[in-house]
Amino acid sequence: MAQTDNIPTLVSLALQYGTIDNDQYRHLTALHVLQEKNKTPMDYAELLLGQKFATRYQIGLLKLIQEYYIVKKRGEEFGKIAIEKGFATQLDVQKALEFQKQEFKRARIKKLIGDILVESRVITIKQKNNILKEQLFLEKRADEILTAKPEKKPSEKIAGKGIKQPVPKNDSADDSELSPYEKKFLKIKVLDREFAARVTEKELASEREVTIAQRVQEEEFEKENRLKILGDVMVTMGFITQDQKTTILKDQRRSNDKGKDSTESEETDSGLEVIVSPDKMTARVKIHKPNLPKPDLPKTSLPQTIVPQTIVPQLKAVLAAHGITNGIYSDALLQGQLNKGNLEFPAARSDVSSKLMQAMNLEFYLETNLTERGEKKKGDQLAKQQTPPNPLIIKDIFGNDRNQECGKPLDNRCGSGTRLSRDGVGIIATKTGVPSSSIEGKLFIHPIIHVLEDADLRYGPLEAYANLSISGVLTGAYPITAGSIKAREIRGARIESIGNIRADVGITDTIIRSQGDIHARYLHNCQIETFGSIYIENEIFDSKIIVSGKIDSPGCRIISSSIFAKKGVCLAGVGSEKTNPCTVTSGGEHHILELEKSIYKEIDRISKEIDSLKEKKEEQENLSKKNFQKMIELKIFHDRAKNKKQLLLTEFKKSKGQVKKTKLKNIVTLISNFEKRIEQSIASLKGINTTKKLHDTKKIEIENKITSLLPKTNAAINVLKEKLFLFFEWTCYQENISRIEITGKAFPGTHFSGIYASIKIESSLENFTLKEICESPRNYKLEILQNQ
Repeated sequence: MAQTDNIPTLVSLALQYGTIDNDQYRHLTALHVLQEKNKTPMDYAELLLGQKFATRYQIGLLKLIQEYYIVKKRGEEFGKIAIEKGFATQLDVQKALEFQKQEFKRARIKKLIGDILVESRVITIKQKNNILKEQLFLEKRADEILTAKPEKKPSEKIAGKGIKQPVPKNDSADDSELSPYEKKFLKIKVLDREFAARVTEKELASEREVTIAQRVQEEEFEKENRLKILGDVMVTMGFITQDQKTTILKDQRRSNDKGKDSTESEETDSGLEVIVSPDKMTARVKIHKPNLPKPDLPKTSLPQTIVPQTIVPQLKAVLAAHGITNGIYSDALLQGQLNKGNLEFPAARSDVSSKLMQAMNLEFYLETNLTERGEKKKGDQLAKQQTPPNPLIIKDIFGNDRNQECGKPLDNRCGSGTRLSRDGVGIIATKTGVPSSSIEGKLFIHPIIHVLEDADLRYGPLEAYANLSISGVLTGAYPITAGSIKAREIRGARIESIGNIRADVGITDTIIRSQGDIHARYLHNCQIETFGSIYIENEIFDSKIIVSGKIDSPGCRIISSSIFAKKGVCLAGVGSEKTNPCTVTSGGEHHILELEKSIYKEIDRISKEIDSLKEKKEEQENLSKKNFQKMIELKIFHDRAKNKKQLLLTEFKKSKGQVKKTKLKNIVTLISNFEKRIEQSIASLKGINTTKKLHDTKKIEIENKITSLLPKTNAAINVLKEKLFLFFEWTCYQENISRIEITGKAFPGTHFSGIYASIKIESSLENFTLKEICESPRNYKLEILQNQ
């Protein structure tokens, strides 16, 4: 390979990135050697252009990559000197080199190793300058490489004399492998170099102004991961006008850019915007141009929503165009967001919680030292951190490494019946009961409570988070929050549970939110949301069931109901001749998305008080401004009246003894009137000022109240948002199964759906299975298979 110290020549890079083929490579190297012999050398850039093997744009890309190798090599030499002088350790240099590599791969920013070490406070500026003095010979080497004058090696011979030139190996493809996003970045950078040259050539801006604009351009890209073209930056900063920018872009044949980079254009065309959080751990998608057809859903399904004609591949392409490669949510979850008509939703988040769990070095004791009834005693240890948390390095959504603070890992893991140990490294049971862990990772202790009669109004409220065993009927006399529930029958209740719910007979007129499984003979007029599965023996009637598990009820028929299961559905029959048609959906993320909806409702409720106070504050502020405006108007009137009075007094003094008494009397009357007006305006000013001060005082009081409430409100909102992201992370590890099995009969009008496809049957079907299959990347269908 024609290179010096592992820095490839342009022709080698052209071969590596597919600009030329092997034959063209051999031809160019032979031509270069021949011209050197004839003492008419040409650099490889001229040869590539002269032979029409590459365009100026392609050569510009290759030169940028070549420059990275130069900077990398210089950085390695810089690091060696820094280590030799004792200014830095091997680890310091290695981290700086890795950061340099990531910055170039992410943004093609050639950050010098010395600057990185100074910014990270490993070395001082003075130490950096001392090292640079010893590195002057590297400057000479870099210049030689940039002019592409490689030393002739004995093994190189002229093609055409029977000996083929060796083809270079791809030694460093990992350092400069280009993603589509990086290629777009490079294209803009190359074109912007020409743009900058034209600006200075036409004397539209100075070189200093161009340099400042280029720095701003790179800083904006680093902060927002979005690159503006240089022309837009210079217009924004007032260095050139919009017309001047447009003229130069036309000269460059870049008029299609329209002042936007390719990523922005792609966003505009697709109607999608990607919003990255400041910590680069989360990305949200906002849909700006929804085409809004109503989906063909039956009356018994979820409320009809407007679905934008955005598809998951299109959405993921926009994420990829922003360089987002890590933590992208599953296709099923993204499709669910689109199906629900959500125009803004989270699309990617780096998985932090699972890695935090590993770093915390926790050991759990939920299954050890239990009593005969499976209980932990008061004071027993439930979990303990064995060693201090390990240093945690995680990847953000762009795939870049970053340090993550573990914080206080156990603070948010204590549920009902538990507390932190005194040393803060363990969780202790505060009562005797059955231990459990929730989806959010909280630990609970559930006391066992036996009710030997009906749990109704007469019995009274039940202890929260207890494991309930009820011999009679559980009624809706009081809201129920429980661990697990076992009852003969459940009627008219509102239940939230961590564990399983079992009714020996049935469940009627009940709303359930659970993290466990539901068992019963029948469900009538129920609304159920659970992370677990549903096991019903006989019938589901007039109910809506949304689960993250499966509906495994091979002996159960559903009538006038809607069911949504993530992990598959097995039923005996669907619908009847006289009732409303049913909806059966399998494989989707309906349960998690319903939880998202309820969490955002709770966030709105929590924010309501702050929002109300902000409205009141704004009202007082507006009233204060109105009063201030009135004061200004009165002051103007006062000053005019005062000036008029002064003019009249001057006229009176001049006219005294020269005009008739009648005219003098009129002047005196006018002066008196203006004095009264001045007094009235002063009185009004005082009154309005007092009112303004009252409004200002009320505004300050409201501001103080907002300030006192804000930390608590923000903390509550952050807890809810973190809970939602935990649910999203949990569901991404669960399998989506688009499979519906009906062992009996499904009546006409039944609506079956998978993740992407749906079908409404027009005639009865018996003993069949529906599976969702992919016919092409953007085409799915539900296939009906007859059971054996």
